[in-house]
Amino acid sequence: IGSPSMNVVEGTLRKVGGTSWVEALGRKWPTSIEGAGTDGMAVHYGVRPSDIVPAAQGEGIEATVIVVEPTGAETELLLDVGGQQMIAVIHGRTAAQAGDAIRLQISPASAHLFASSDGRRL
Repeated sequence: IGSPSMNVVEGTLRKVGGTSWVEALGRKWPTSIEGAGTDGMAVHYGVRPSDIVPAAQGEGIEATVIVVEPTGAETELLLDVGGQQMIAVIHGRTAAQAGDAIRLQISPASAHLFASSDGRRL
């Protein structure tokens, strides 16, 4: 549901000392999950394109820009993240161009986690 569609990556839920994240595509993806799921569980990590924002240098998740598409008040970015294509929709314009390495930030509360085994939301 929605356009563009939610980005989904397959990964492994990690929970250590009250902190949780998903390991996927050679990166650590933030999540705010608390009680559900167990450390080492296979999950699908979903994030809507509009919930991905540019991050400060050295922070967030690294990606390579494939295509920059201005669409009025927003700009769609087609990205390569660890070999998987993803879409980000950012407000306004960006100086990023095809081939640029950029950093992305995802609010942990924006992440959607689903059990790989049965698709249930965590």
